[in-house]
Amino acid sequence: MSMKKTFWQLLDEHAISIPIIQRDYVQGRDDSKTNQIRTEFIADLFTMINDPKKSQDLDFIYGSVKDDHLILLDGQQRITTLFLLHWYIAIGTGNLTTAKSKLAKFKYENRVTSKEFTHSLLRFSDDIVIQEIEGRLSETLFDASWFFSVWKDDPTVKAMLVMLDEIHRVFKAALSPELWNMLICSEKPPVTFHFLNMDNFALTDELYIKMNARGQALTEFENLKAWLQGYVNRSEEICLAEDFWLKLDKSWTDVFWKMRPKGSTEVDDTYLRFFKTIALTQFVSTIEYASKKNEKEYESVVSQLRDNSYFGHSQYETLKCFSNTSLNNTYQFLDFIHDIQFNFDGETFIKYKVLKTFNEGINKNGYLEKVRFASLYIFVCINPFFKNINTLSHEDMKNLVHWLEVTERLINNTAYDSATDYVNAVNSLSSLANKLYSNVFTNLAKLENKDIQFFNELQREEEILKAQLIINDEQWLKAFKPYHEHSYFYGQIGFLLDSCKHESESSFCIDTFKRNANKASVLFSSEVLERKDYLLHRSLLTFGDYFVWQGRNKNFCKNVQSNARDRNENWRSVFNDKSHRQKLLFQLLDTLDEGHEIKGMEHLIENSKVTDWRKFIIDEPEVLKDCRKMCVRFDYDESGEIYLLCSQRMSGSHYGLYSYFIFLKLKNLIKDSRPELTSLLKHETNYDFVSGDNDVPSVHFKSWKNGDLFFYFNKTFTYELWQDDKEAIFEDDASTKALSKFSYEITGLKEMSV
Repeated sequence: MSMKKTFWQLLDEHAISIPIIQRDYVQGRDDSKTNQIRTEFIADLFTMINDPKKSQDLDFIYGSVKDDHLILLDGQQRITTLFLLHWYIAIGTGNLTTAKSKLAKFKYENRVTSKEFTHSLLRFSDDIVIQEIEGRLSETLFDASWFFSVWKDDPTVKAMLVMLDEIHRVFKAALSPELWNMLICSEKPPVTFHFLNMDNFALTDELYIKMNARGQALTEFENLKAWLQGYVNRSEEICLAEDFWLKLDKSWTDVFWKMRPKGSTEVDDTYLRFFKTIALTQFVSTIEYASKKNEKEYESVVSQLRDNSYFGHSQYETLKCFSNTSLNNTYQFLDFIHDIQFNFDGETFIKYKVLKTFNEGINKNGYLEKVRFASLYIFVCINPFFKNINTLSHEDMKNLVHWLEVTERLINNTAYDSATDYVNAVNSLSSLANKLYSNVFTNLAKLENKDIQFFNELQREEEILKAQLIINDEQWLKAFKPYHEHSYFYGQIGFLLDSCKHESESSFCIDTFKRNANKASVLFSSEVLERKDYLLHRSLLTFGDYFVWQGRNKNFCKNVQSNARDRNENWRSVFNDKSHRQKLLFQLLDTLDEGHEIKGMEHLIENSKVTDWRKFIIDEPEVLKDCRKMCVRFDYDESGEIYLLCSQRMSGSHYGLYSYFIFLKLKNLIKDSRPELTSLLKHETNYDFVSGDNDVPSVHFKSWKNGDLFFYFNKTFTYELWQDDKEAIFEDDASTKALSKFSYEITGLKEMSV
């Protein structure tokens, strides 16, 4: 049977030992989670001691008593903190002399240095004047003659010193004789715990070890659950279903058991992540106005909850993360997830879609996953049809999936750079759910772009248009599906609707859509986009310059899809540019035969009649091999050369389109009818990539007439001869004349507009 005690009362009855098997004291560790716990704990102790109307119970303390000697099994952390607090207030209020003998009954046995430090702290600290210490108390202790520097390496001592610094910070201004009396008061004790003597339970060594291992600390979720129950009990505003706590421990636990990592037997971390995600969603709903200007007000909270960092109970309470609404929504939501997981016998894809959104929203920290989770949570909680799971129809579930698919496309095709974007996305979803919940497509078809906030404008327009088409003809829903799921389109297929629109009638041809969508799905498949010969780029260039401006550069378009911004800055800029680039893409689609797209592109390249700069890329795909960022710089100087960038700036490595084209042709030249050219190629030939403005990218012939010959394009093909790091007079000969002639022949630059 347990007995309610104070630390001071326990010392009256027993000497207290921290045994060898116990771990180090950790409440003074210097990390973000422990810092938060320590700050809250000391703040709570300060409040309890200074307010006679308040008290705090620190739960159970377990131990084994041998000859009035208490060996702690569980409670080391709390008891050690109380020891340090009693020492501090005793010395700070002039009571250490009388309290010393009693406090000396507390001993550390797990490490010699820890034992020596606590002993010396009591024996030699009489001359410390706490009130005169302005900075950290630990600095004063370091300077004491009795303090050994080796103690700084003991993790328990280090943690004790950090804890003493926090106690000093909080309690210094309140030190008074009355404070000591309030601390050790037995009539209205401010801090208590329940002591359980394990000798009454025939404690074995094996059980001792197991209890100590388990008793190192309650999990963060166990602490949250205990606090939450107390918080609800104290609240007059929260009213929960009678079986809320029972389900929390039983049926809902089954949900997270199925989600646990492979091989794990614990669910607490996943359970905790869920409650943090609920707290995050609730907190966001309280932010009326979110912008970069006021982002500091909520950025830290969003980051902590999203990243599964430690979050103090007082923070939950202050921010009202668990309100009557959010907890009752949690009840409804977890009941729904449980039913989907264990009792749902409808279409498999519905179950998969719901549980995938749920699982990823909890276990992943990205903005995308958290916003998608919010979409599911908000719709289930806001929709009156989901109040009673047993009455849900198949149509209700299909409507939910339509909601998840529409919002997923809105979410996936919008860029998220900050907490502000996340807040605005969640609040926009909440507003949209209120408009759509009864029938997603019917209600969405009635909206205008302005009725949906935050999300990418093009995607908003597209989703409204698609809803209108589906309402008029359900065949569109089936037609859209495979292309919504395309690995590169990410659900953004508005350009394919543009390709099948009859301008005069403002109508759309579903057959043309299917035909163009099928061809486009091949063009933008991984098979084509990952080709080393840049087949799509080159075939599109046969119709015109589709390049996308990015600052001072133009972009060939990369195969990147890691986030919405990457997609929007590359091929999306071609899809959605209705004035020019999109038309080139449609010309390509019209030219290709369905089912023979790759052969069709190869034919276009082989028969290309292009004569401007595009010719060099179309004819020789290897020119793009080192253009890793797919960026090109036109009109950089007056040379007429076009620069291919290895990064994104001219200050980085770059090379010339014309000169590199010549180099590749020379490298692949087996024989030529002009012996002078063959003679030149006997020299070691390289291509010089350059950085910055001082050098020119060029073909480099080593050991040409005792020097190095550089060949580059500057309005015309130009030579430079360098000998001993100095430019020498260049004298043309038969070999260089042959190279010039060859270069003009294969490029046709004399006739080209550069």
